[in-house]
Amino acid sequence: MARLFIRPREARQRSRKAAGVRVAGAFTGPVPAALDRTAAMERWLDMPLDIQTVFEPWAVAPDAIADLFERLTSIWEAGRTPLLTWEPFTPTPAATPADILEQIAAGEYDAYLSQWADALAAWRAGPDGTVGTADDRRLYLRPMHEPNGDWYPWAPEGGACTPETYVEAWRRLHRLVTDAGITNDHVLWIWAVNHADVGDVPAEDLFPGADVVDLVGVDGFNWGASQPWSEWRSPSAVFADMIDRMREHTSLPVCIPEFGCSSVTVDGPDPVQKNRWLRDAFAYFREADVSLVGYFDIEKETDWQVFGGTAGENTVRINGTRYQTYPGYRAGFRSFATVSATYD
Repeated sequence: MARLFIRPREARQRSRKAAGVRVAGAFTGPVPAALDRTAAMERWLDMPLDIQTVFEPWAVAPDAIADLFERLTSIWEAGRTPLLTWEPFTPTPAATPADILEQIAAGEYDAYLSQWADALAAWRAGPDGTVGTADDRRLYLRPMHEPNGDWYPWAPEGGACTPETYVEAWRRLHRLVTDAGITNDHVLWIWAVNHADVGDVPAEDLFPGADVVDLVGVDGFNWGASQPWSEWRSPSAVFADMIDRMREHTSLPVCIPEFGCSSVTVDGPDPVQKNRWLRDAFAYFREADVSLVGYFDIEKETDWQVFGGTAGENTVRINGTRYQTYPGYRAGFRSFATVSATYD
């Protein structure tokens, strides 16, 4: 089991006799706008989120780096460890060249990446500016995710690149960040693939190497009948094959940085069935010895949301605001994230 980052808080001071540490969190929307709803979600869970996910492009504008680390600070000060999904959009999907990985591998983004790494090094040192003291900050970093799909330009099936270029770009990125003095005492690198290969490039061909990855991630969603091409799938049907493949390929710990469930069945929306899926997912993750999970808690392609969305199996009121919720998620979250840890 991985050594993971958790902000110790009273609500998480549980028994440390269990074998291993598990952490759980969510993407609740852009920060800082999502902070209030995230705090309300923690009230509903009666337990804090260990991690809060952020999606960030490679924005090279002069103030973009500073703005990012201000937002990460707001997450840290709220008691959560940021999980940064760092997407090489420059800075938007439409503006990103198809050969972005070729450019990264060739060093054309070295100046930006070195500046970014220096900002990360300063951020992790905390307010006192000294590394190794009590106010140090920590980060999960998930760059260039889901490269075995066809929807991102950093994927061979989606852009003008090869698996070899992807690996070369990842390793260059890792080197430039670690050259700033950043180790896995403060940053854990998550290499995350889609739960199924889309196209002819298998996930294994895109693995950057165990020396530059700390956690192997598998992202997956139960789309239900929300799309013309989708069907209802159990948690094991979504995740088991890729988890088994990753464990055959590397001994690194496995995590689920991004997952979700629709309520849409062939008979229409069914909150009861979604609620059951959420409970079963956490049970499956425990059985599969998954170390970290992050729920995608916004409504996008379908009704992924479990707290405060357009549907739910019950409702709660927090600070005068009514939230529709799925109690299966609450029960599953609490049963999964029961072991706390400190930084040693």
